[in-house]
Amino acid sequence: MRAIHSPLDRQSRLSPPPAFRFHSVVHLLSGDSLGQVCETPLAFEERVVFGPRTQPTEVANPAKWLSEQLTRIASATHGQPASQRPILVPAPVASLAHANTAVACDAAIRRTSLCQQEVCLEFSDSAFAGGVSDYVSRVGHLRRHGFRVAIDMRRSWQTPLNDALRLLIDTIRVDARALETNGDLLDLVEVADASGILIVAENAHWRDGEYLANIGVHAATRPRTDA
Repeated sequence: MRAIHSPLDRQSRLSPPPAFRFHSVVHLLSGDSLGQVCETPLAFEERVVFGPRTQPTEVANPAKWLSEQLTRIASATHGQPASQRPILVPAPVASLAHANTAVACDAAIRRTSLCQQEVCLEFSDSAFAGGVSDYVSRVGHLRRHGFRVAIDMRRSWQTPLNDALRLLIDTIRVDARALETNGDLLDLVEVADASGILIVAENAHWRDGEYLANIGVHAATRPRTDA
């Protein structure tokens, strides 16, 4: 009897693995490696679905989606030197709201050569902008399972860095161009740096390393050189 396969099974066999791109995070003064950022063309589709379900349960489950993403990233980075850790991995806001995310990600990482401390799950600023206490507790759950947590503030910076959240966040990413014009972002960076949070800038110049260090930004990804 011929086995019956679901459309999802056929799609998984035919679809090529996602093409990950990795960019080093470096110290702006010493040039030392502080880890790397993962970029992927695939993103979990965060939208409201009305009427009949339009996605299979496996695809619609953000915890499962993120755990499988970590498995693929672990495979893509196998054999890299320890200096390329931690890996900042973009994570959907929906996964932060899912009760099983920490457990699913923990189980996935245990089947790879990575350990939890080598993964930094990055959520957008919008996830915390309203000060949702439930989301903060979910971050605590991820930390208890050993994962690092980051906030992406390259487009907005409305997250209230209260005492509870400052103790849970490892990294914040910002756009260096916004630092020149926005006092609120500068204040946030100062608070984060004083709390031991690593600030990673995009669109930073090597020549501005000392200035950025003075305001609390010590790292960058793909820093620019003068032409």
